[in-house]
Amino acid sequence: MTVGRDYMLKKTSGPSGPKYLLDTKVVPRLVNTAGTAEVWLDRAAVRLGQRPAVLVAGAAGLAAALLFGALRRGNAAT
Repeated sequence: MTVGRDYMLKKTSGPSGPKYLLDTKVVPRLVNTAGTAEVWLDRAAVRLGQRPAVLVAGAAGLAAALLFGALRRGNAAT
């Protein structure tokens, strides 16, 4: 695919509607959520005296075990 020489002439000014929504609404909320989770993780690590990586690994293991148990229980019923 090649871009013609009049591409810039036909291009609209400014970002498209979906990109504008993504850049102004979705991305800032995701960044704020990630920052909040990081603060909670840091506070929990200080209170429990564990490294944050250990807490993340434990939470991931617990989530995996719960998911595996739920899937196994669902398959046993069918």
